[in-house]
Amino acid sequence: MRINARLDDEYAEKLAYIQQQTNQAVTDVIKSALELYYQQLQQQQKNPFSMLSQTGFIGCAEADPDLSVNYKSILRHGLKAKYDYR
Repeated sequence: MRINARLDDEYAEKLAYIQQQTNQAVTDVIKSALELYYQQLQQQQKNPFSMLSQTGFIGCAEADPDLSVNYKSILRHGLKAKYDYR
């Protein structure tokens, strides 16, 4: 596929800088930029469950069913039981 694009001065300078630093042709710079952008979009589309599954972060535990509502009192009770030496 052939691409014809118009770049303003700012982007033309950025392209020239990238070419100078990498010694790549315009085609290769565009291919690299597209690949990076594509990978970024792919990462954003992963849902939280799949991301947690891949990292191994998902586990299991036993707790009260209303833990999310009463976590402060449950934590306070647990800490008191742990550190109360009487």
